[in-house]
Amino acid sequence: MNTTELAFDCIIVGAGPSGLAAAIHLGQLSPRPLAICLLEKGAYPGAHVISGAVMDPQGLDSLLPDWRRTLTLPWSTVTRETFFRLTPNQAYPLPHFNLFGNRGAILISLGQLCRHLAQQAQQAGVHIFSGFAACQPILDPHGTLRGVITGDRGKDSQGKPLANFQPGVRLTAPITLIAEGARGHLASTLIRHFHLDRGKTPQHFALGVKEVWNIPPEKSQSGTVEHVVGWPLGHGNSGGGFIYHSQKGRLDVGLIVNLNYTNPMTNPMALLQCLKTHPLLQERLTGGSPSEAGARVLVKGGIQSLPFPAFPGGLLLGDAAGFLDGARMKGIDHALLSGMAAAQTVIALRDTPATSTQWGYHYWQQLQATILPTLKRARNVQPGLELGLGWGMIHGLVDQKLLRGTAPWTWRCHHPDRSPRKNGGPCTQPQPCHGPMVIDRDQMLFLAGVEHRENQPPHVHLERTIRGNPTISPEHHYCPAGVFSPTGNPEKQESRLRPHRCLHCQTCVIKDPDAAITWTPPEGGSGPHYRSL
Repeated sequence: MNTTELAFDCIIVGAGPSGLAAAIHLGQLSPRPLAICLLEKGAYPGAHVISGAVMDPQGLDSLLPDWRRTLTLPWSTVTRETFFRLTPNQAYPLPHFNLFGNRGAILISLGQLCRHLAQQAQQAGVHIFSGFAACQPILDPHGTLRGVITGDRGKDSQGKPLANFQPGVRLTAPITLIAEGARGHLASTLIRHFHLDRGKTPQHFALGVKEVWNIPPEKSQSGTVEHVVGWPLGHGNSGGGFIYHSQKGRLDVGLIVNLNYTNPMTNPMALLQCLKTHPLLQERLTGGSPSEAGARVLVKGGIQSLPFPAFPGGLLLGDAAGFLDGARMKGIDHALLSGMAAAQTVIALRDTPATSTQWGYHYWQQLQATILPTLKRARNVQPGLELGLGWGMIHGLVDQKLLRGTAPWTWRCHHPDRSPRKNGGPCTQPQPCHGPMVIDRDQMLFLAGVEHRENQPPHVHLERTIRGNPTISPEHHYCPAGVFSPTGNPEKQESRLRPHRCLHCQTCVIKDPDAAITWTPPEGGSGPHYRSL
């Protein structure tokens, strides 16, 4: 069967905030209609999107200045903020000094926002192809990106065509914008191919696990954001939890665990369940029920790990590049602004060959005017957490509030997350937590709406399946979905793969200590079906 080929003026990979902002802004700026193709591997825009989300509105203000009047989605302005240090049974209030920059921010569902932006893009004439994963880059003999190839459909588990087989489609364009989010498959391939991270420290990530709860309306404190640190994160772990009263009757609860932790038996999904057993959370969740859940990595390496975001034939946008502000833990505004910067570059250089270095220079200048100064000011906050919770918080306050990000030094973390700098931490499995608020992995997958056609080629491959030490198999713990499970053989520890459970969170390819796991996109439309995460 022959492969179909379609040509466009611009291809955008990923219908997250950066990709959608680029699509909308291209329509706003172009003096003539452009043929724009936007690919989304999820079943619909927002299906694979997850965030807190406390959003700095500056990006949306720039993209859609009238959004406060026209946006029909539920959202609220942050009116109150609290910060606690937890022990197993106590919550101690701490001053936060507006470190996260939440004054004037808004609480919103990023998934719902992406669907709204997708409607705006379609009204501007953008062709959105949901359920199509960009699996391979198209490189010409000179090494320039000329487009992408989408994944095949209708193959069995051995890779043989079924009766309904459809080959992938070749999509070509003079310029391709990569907006897949943190640790995207295509972005990672292109960063390696073009050596875009040469001279940079390894990129660093955290895993965010989140649940949405329906709570009694009388318990709602709409506009309140609460952050917690300390328990249940123990020795060698860093991160924190959040409790967002986003709207009446809804509570967003989550835990972010930095993936440079030292205990290989750390289970971020189980840690969130423990967090919910704390009296502070119990008080807020009693009488409620979970309605949605999910997990996704976020990128936090900062400007020290930032790859050069341009290469022949393409640009990197949003979290695919690593534009998250590590001091405020915010990335949506930067994603929107980077999408707009990419669109401005495309329009300004539409008659310039994509191989020209002018593309990289122009895009970098646009970023320099918006995003890069913020990343430079925030550069030392995340590395400072290597000092531990107490000293790390003190360092962050001094760096951001006293020095205002202008310290004459730059801290760097030279070790990738899979091989943390510190060793010798405990290798004991944390005790599981129990209670009416606790859910297991199967319940989480149900709440995430995970769907994969089981008789398709596996998209997760583990080269090493046997470990010498049966007590330490990190993949059984770090995967929030339980894709890797023990076979039960007491003599040798083997991992049984269950790719149909995958949340597409990307933790496995980041955290596996042997780099033995390969993840490729499954059939388009597979994976989680998030509604309002």
